[in-house]
Amino acid sequence: MGTITIAATYGAGGSVIGPSVAERMNLPFVDRAIPTAVVKQIHEPLVSALADDSRAGSRVDRVFNSVLSYTGLFAGMPMNPEQLGVATEVAQTEVAMRALADAGGAVILGRAGVFVLRERSDVFHVRLDGDVEARRRAAMQRENVDYKVATRMQHDTDHARRAYVAHFYPRAGAWDDPRHYHMVLDSTAISLDACAELVVRGARDLFSRSARRATS
Repeated sequence: MGTITIAATYGAGGSVIGPSVAERMNLPFVDRAIPTAVVKQIHEPLVSALADDSRAGSRVDRVFNSVLSYTGLFAGMPMNPEQLGVATEVAQTEVAMRALADAGGAVILGRAGVFVLRERSDVFHVRLDGDVEARRRAAMQRENVDYKVATRMQHDTDHARRAYVAHFYPRAGAWDDPRHYHMVLDSTAISLDACAELVVRGARDLFSRSARRATS
């Protein structure tokens, strides 16, 4: 089979599309590194850490590692953080993602999967985005929150996810650069079900082409 990575901004429906794609592809689903539920608790520490130039690296590491420890991804996987050149919990996450890809694949939401697995030909990279106001309105409906809360969560969540990529993968380029992805969808203009179906069709096509190249 193969692996699908999904990068999604707040309100773009990644938490709905990801599991739907995994079910249709009969693949395990791995949730994002920074769930919306913990964004609020890390926002102020993260902003403070990023603003402190003298100790930013270690402080930002601690903020993100606390989140990764909270969400977890196959604790106990063998790893070599020094070789990978990233923080311990991030190294653990990277090793686990590579193990999943080697074992037959998965659908991975977030966790900078597009950068961790970028060199593999059997991985389909997807980005979900949309107009900011449309994403806020979508979040209001799905999460049953008012506009003020949705606006704050959109700002804080997008900032946290962008900062995660910029901090741990500074050489990878901008998180929102469409050149990193095989498919970019405006999931506020297209139904989530249609988005899931498009991702499945694109992934199956790429996996089929990759398999043919491997055997030729």
